[in-house]
Amino acid sequence: TNTDLRRCPCKTDWSLLIRYGADGADRAFEANENEEGIETLGKNMLKNLRKAVQIAWKDTRIYYFSTPTITMGLLFPLLMFLTFWVGRGLSISEALPGLAALTVFFSGSSIAVTTLALERTKGTFDTQLAMPVSLLIIALGKIIASFLYSFIITIIPVLALVFLSQPQVVNLALFFVSVIFSALASAGLGMLLSASARHVHEAMTPLNLIRIPMMFISGLFTPITSLPGVLQGIAYIMPLTHTVNSLQYAILGLGDIHTFLINIGVLVVYAVIFLIVATKRLENTLE
Repeated sequence: TNTDLRRCPCKTDWSLLIRYGADGADRAFEANENEEGIETLGKNMLKNLRKAVQIAWKDTRIYYFSTPTITMGLLFPLLMFLTFWVGRGLSISEALPGLAALTVFFSGSSIAVTTLALERTKGTFDTQLAMPVSLLIIALGKIIASFLYSFIITIIPVLALVFLSQPQVVNLALFFVSVIFSALASAGLGMLLSASARHVHEAMTPLNLIRIPMMFISGLFTPITSLPGVLQGIAYIMPLTHTVNSLQYAILGLGDIHTFLINIGVLVVYAVIFLIVATKRLENTLE
């Protein structure tokens, strides 16, 4: 049978024609379609990522460069450090993992909750819905903005204290990895809880109901092994626990690299789940 070779594009793999004869044109056409599909998918991913970054930059300019936000960013790490350090008899280096964990977790989740709720209160969120962009990209953009804020707020005071206290074991590369994925997970949690909230307090109340108990069973103040069995099981499903464990290894060398990688993997899973569920909740609010 004759195959219409004219439908094969110019990128045809002619080796398939030679090897398989008449059927080669069909195989070459299918192979080229798959190649173009992958190329198109890659271009779409980059295009969507640029849109998410633009949304993140918009949030950063409007909300994160404001005087109240900058002031909170300067005072928050200091308050967290005093909360974790005063009266506990810890050296500065021993307090660093707790300081970093509290700062990255509270700053990322708080700022993510605030921005979306404020936009809904002002009515500016509806403008974003009119843009040619999916809800997933909108959620991703807001998470990126919250992540950047949380990351910067965390690393500046911690690095300053690292150079002042000079702890014996500090792996800065692993420290950055831990803060990056912890910030993504905390920003995702804030986005998840604010996805259906119309006002700030509607999202902040459930967020605090989750964060405050999590703070006391995640190993920050009391070793997890000293908790009752049920609470130990609950502690290991909390994202803050994996933040604390990964930072303790990066800063103090407690644990091993395999446990560190597991903790990072759990934070990645949480970040992805929070993004997906937040997008679904946004969709439900529009129905």
